[in-house]
Amino acid sequence: MAVRGPGGVTRHRALIEASRLFAARGYHGTSTRDIADAVGVRQPTIYRHFASKSEILAELLDADLLPALERIRTALAADASPAARLHAYLLADVTAILQLPYDVRGLYNDAVLELPELTTQATRRAEMHQLTATLVEQGIARRELHPIDPSFAHHAITGLLLEVVRERGASPSPAPEVRALEVADFVLRATLADPTRLPDIQQASANLISQWSTRTA
Repeated sequence: MAVRGPGGVTRHRALIEASRLFAARGYHGTSTRDIADAVGVRQPTIYRHFASKSEILAELLDADLLPALERIRTALAADASPAARLHAYLLADVTAILQLPYDVRGLYNDAVLELPELTTQATRRAEMHQLTATLVEQGIARRELHPIDPSFAHHAITGLLLEVVRERGASPSPAPEVRALEVADFVLRATLADPTRLPDIQQASANLISQWSTRTA
C-alpha cells in the first residue's frame, strides 16, 4: 500500500524502513528499490527525498551523532565533578538511543564508514569518542576515577552502548530510563576510585539531568 499524506511522512517512513533493512541485510545488501518496496512506494519516490542510498545512511547517522555530540559537549562544560558529568552523560545518551525511532543496529559499520561519502559522519563519530575519552581523563586528573587508559574506557563504553542497541532491537524502548541508569551505574562502579561515592554521584548526576531538561523544555 502506498504511503499517502505530506511528503515528510514518506521521508520519515523511508528512514525507518531503511534503518531496519540495514540492520537485517547490511548497507551493501540493501538497495533503494528494497527501501521503496518496504515503504510501499515506487523507487523514484525515494529519489525525490534522497539523492542516494548513502544520503539516507548519512541522515540516519546524524540523527544519532549530532545530538550525541551536543550531549557530550554539554557534559564537558557542566559545573560538576567529572564523575557526575560522566554519569549524567551516559544517562542522557542511553535514554536518547533507546528512544530513537530508527533501528540503530546496522548503522555503525566500520567498513561502511570508510566510504568517502560518509567522511563527515566518520569524523563526527571520532570526535564523539575523543570527547568521551577527554571526560574520562578529567576524572582521572581529579582522582575520582581509576588511572585507566581513557581510550580503553571509551571503547568499553562504546561496547556497552552497542549492546544496548542490540538488546533494544528495531523499536524504541517503552522504558529507557531503567536501562540507562543501569549502564551509567555500571560504568561508574567500574571506574570510580572510591565506589562508596556512587550515591553522591547519582544525586549530582540527577541534578545535572534536571538542569539540562529545563534548558531544552
